Parts: sequence; C-alpha cells; structure tokens
Amino acid sequence: MSIIDRALTKKGRAADPEGLLPGVPAPAASDGHAQHDALDSPAATTGAERPTIDAATPDAMAPAMADGSPEGPTPAPAAPAATTEPSVALAAPPVPEPVRIEPTLKAAVPAPRPVLVVDDLRVAFPGRDGGWTEAVRGVSFTLGRERLGIVGESGSGKSQTGRAILGLTAPEGRVTAKRLEFHGTDLLHCSARERRDLRGGRIAMVLQDPKFSLNPVMTIGDQVVETLRAHSRMSARDARDKALEALAAVQIDQPKRVYKLYPHEVSGGMGQRAMIAMMLIANPELLIADEPTSALDVTVQLQVLAILDKLVTERGMGLVFISHDLRLVSTFCDRILVMYAGKVVEEIASGGLADAQHPYTRGLLNCLPRLAEDRHPLPTLDRQPAWAL
Repeated sequence: MSIIDRALTKKGRAADPEGLLPGVPAPAASDGHAQHDALDSPAATTGAERPTIDAATPDAMAPAMADGSPEGPTPAPAAPAATTEPSVALAAPPVPEPVRIEPTLKAAVPAPRPVLVVDDLRVAFPGRDGGWTEAVRGVSFTLGRERLGIVGESGSGKSQTGRAILGLTAPEGRVTAKRLEFHGTDLLHCSARERRDLRGGRIAMVLQDPKFSLNPVMTIGDQVVETLRAHSRMSARDARDKALEALAAVQIDQPKRVYKLYPHEVSGGMGQRAMIAMMLIANPELLIADEPTSALDVTVQLQVLAILDKLVTERGMGLVFISHDLRLVSTFCDRILVMYAGKVVEEIASGGLADAQHPYTRGLLNCLPRLAEDRHPLPTLDRQPAWAL
C-alpha cells in the first residue's frame, strides 16, 4: 500500500488512485508530493464543492482492494460533511405532508311522524247516582304505519277506544286526553267541520255487524257512492265507476249485481266486504276495524284478513284491529295491547304472546281450547281485584 493510501485511510477517506470518483483529482505519476498536497487541500476535504460520497459502499472499496495486497484494511465510513447544502447522491425525495380529510357530517334522518298518538285517553259516562263511570281509563299508545291489535273481554273498553278516536262517542259521554293527535291534528279541540272532513276521509272505521251498520233503505252501491262524494268532487258516472272498482277490490264477485242489492239481500260476509269497500274508497290513512270478522265463518274470515293485509301493505296506512280472538290477532297484527276494565294491562309483540307476563293475559291464553290435552274441568279466569286498579 502506498503512502497516499495509508494517509487517506487514517483520515477516513477511500483511495482513488485512478481518478474515478467525481471531484477527486487523479494521482499524478510524476510527482507524488503534488498529488498528496492536492488531496490534502481544503477544497478536497471539506466537500463544499462536490457531493458527499459514502466510502463504505462496495464501489468505493473496489479501487482500494485492487492493489494486490492480501490483507487490505477495511476503510472506516466517511464522516458526514459539515455543510448546510443537501447531499446530491443520498438526498431522499421530500415526503408530502398528509392531507387532512375533514369528515362529512350527514344530516340526521328524522324519524317518521306517527300516524296516531294517544296519551291518557279517558271515556266516561254519567251514572244513575250522578257520578261518572269510566269505560276507558288512561289508554296510551302510538301507532305508525303498522297493524296494532287490541284484545280483551267484552266490556273492556276496546270499542269505546276506537269510537273516541273517530269522534263517535255518545253525546252524553265525556272524552278527555293529554294528547290525541292524528298527523299533528288535535282531535279533541278541532272544529266539528274538521272532524267531519277527517271522519270517513282520512280516518275510517269498520263497525262490527254490517246488519246494524248499513242503511237498510239504500242499496249497497248508493251507500258506497255517498261516502265517496262526501269527500271528493266528481260526477255521478265517475263515482259509480269508482264504487264498482272498490267492490271488486274486496273480492266481491259480480260487483255490478251487488251494487244494486239492499243490505238484507246479501250474506254477512258480503255485507262485511261492502262495509270495508265503503270505508276504503276514500283512501284513508288510518283504519279502525272493530271486530270485522266476528260474524264470519273461518273461510270468509281469512279472505277478509287477506284483503286488509293487502290494503295496509299497498297503501301504507295504519290499522287498529279490535278483536277478542287472541290467536287471530297474534297471527295478523304486529303489536298487541291487552285491555282489562278500561285500561291497558300489557303491551307485547305478536310473536311474544306465549311469553306474556301479566296474569290476565296468561289466563286468557289458558282458556283457549287445546286438542291434545285433557281440559276437564274447563279452566276459568281467576280475576284479581288488583287488575282493575
């Protein structure tokens, strides 16, 4: 190893005898001292005018090991040059600063307004002693576009609840509530004209027995047309066509023939279908059905329920289904209110009727006939005074 190589090794630089590295002058063959002075000059050592080279790389080590020495020393890494200028060879591309993405806040979707809100509804009638007897005591529920079933014994206040909502309570009765609203309209304080516009138009009610609900001196068609023309302006011909379509929609065969018949000339099932057609012809948003299938046989009962289910699904209206048949309500409705002595004792989902907790509901379920069990003696409902409180 030459004297120049040893000197460069001591100073931490790599030898470049053939002048291959940029910025380092090639050694002069004639004057070794001049070469030594050139390498030791400040311009060659500070690196201010040339890029910094890492001497530990294999390309820089190759000239130092090419002198034929069997034990060539390993040069130490070159110290970083004390300069403020960035290194050209080893400079990394600038890393861009991360861009902050502000989250987009979506507006909250408001919950749909309920069709009907009933809060602490009470219906009372005067007694012989001068006092008041409450038939409905503090009934509260909220109805959306769903099927709500109300079940209970006769006299539990089911029908009076529906009549109070529609405004059909007897004149001597007294109806009070903290809140009774239909689509934001206060049903307790609206005028008589507003109540008439709602009744039959936006709110309809199918009563229990068509024999007592239909006018015996008017044909079926005339009664349906009367309901339609009371809430919309149209010609007699258009009203008749709409009435025939309504009768066909409730699966009445030969609607033109039934259109001309009187109530006593049709069966109970056909009269009930005519009542449903009469109530639905004005496209109401709320339908109250007060035991619409109690006077029908099983086959016709299922047909009427299928009609109601289709109309609720297609039109998206709310349905209050009043009945005393627990099994029927559990298979048809979405929710169930169990009433006893004018108040709601339990509210359950239709699928959870078997898991009812109130003893009154459990007693009603226990009274249902079961073919696979011995029912002797027949079970009875053990009433408790606390239920009426």
